[in-house]
Amino acid sequence: MGLFGKSEPKAPPADPAYILAEAQECLKEKDMEGALAKFDELCALPVQSPLPLLSRATCLLQLQKYERVIEDCTKVLKFLNSDLNGHEEEGCTTVHSLALMRMAKAHKELGQMDEAKSALMRRNVVEHKLGRDNVDSEDLVDENMADEWKEKGNAEYKQENWTQALDYYRSGLSCDMYNAKLHGNTCMTLIKLRKWSQALKHAEQCIVLEPEWVKGYYMKGMILSNESKLEQARDVLRKAKSMEPQNTQISELLSEVEARVDYVESRLRRRKPQTAEKPKDEDSGTEQPVEDVDSDEDYCEDGSCRTSKTIKLKVTRKDIVNVAVDVCAAMVGVALVWWFVRQDA
Repeated sequence: MGLFGKSEPKAPPADPAYILAEAQECLKEKDMEGALAKFDELCALPVQSPLPLLSRATCLLQLQKYERVIEDCTKVLKFLNSDLNGHEEEGCTTVHSLALMRMAKAHKELGQMDEAKSALMRRNVVEHKLGRDNVDSEDLVDENMADEWKEKGNAEYKQENWTQALDYYRSGLSCDMYNAKLHGNTCMTLIKLRKWSQALKHAEQCIVLEPEWVKGYYMKGMILSNESKLEQARDVLRKAKSMEPQNTQISELLSEVEARVDYVESRLRRRKPQTAEKPKDEDSGTEQPVEDVDSDEDYCEDGSCRTSKTIKLKVTRKDIVNVAVDVCAAMVGVALVWWFVRQDA
């Protein structure tokens, strides 16, 4: 509280770029504890990016805090994979492969050799599928691991346990991020949870990984439709229909979207700009609403066509008073005439 009971002004929100610059300065000076404090601050911000977590994991590895390294790397793997801005680090070219490399080192330092080997194999899978690493097929991760997670997710999906199914599918993707079927199942689960923006990313991953798989386009069209991006949804679904003309699900959804597009366009065409001035109340000077009862339908009567229009008359308080005064004056006049007539008689 400041003077006169006024609260102190709130501090402006932290700038992520400024915090990152401070963390990098600490790293240049080999101040790992200072850098960790800055990365903790950066990770506490609502930033939808795996890079702060990956940077903190690297710092934690230097400080020999291996359990926290594994924790951060696990969080990184829940994000969609992306390149390391075009450069290579320790033989890794993607965010996921570098996170798995960090995780393997942490497990090794903790004496968890099986977990370290598994993480290293998963890293090799990521690079191998991109054609960026010469790895013998015998060294690849057992793909049955991803399939097992998928089957568990399918069982929960059938029971409509969407959140649990999503966790299983994401675990499967952490084993095989380039499995289009897992991306498809994850997308459908996110659609059930109405998390459209996340679902859209997985639908697009399906299209990138398997361009000839129509389900990716169908899911993307469904998501865009629910986000009311109707023209985009229509274009995507037309692409899907061209791939599978006999698919009834695609045809039904496309027809629905096209009908919605036509309805919106017809409403826009029928909308007319209202340029008439609004009348003012004679007593108060305030504006009164204009009753717009124009009909867009024409009708014909006796061979002549015209547009139906209803006109409503408005009566103000002043009008009522004036009429009442006129009526009273007329009555008084009639009474006086009658009285004079009686007197003459």
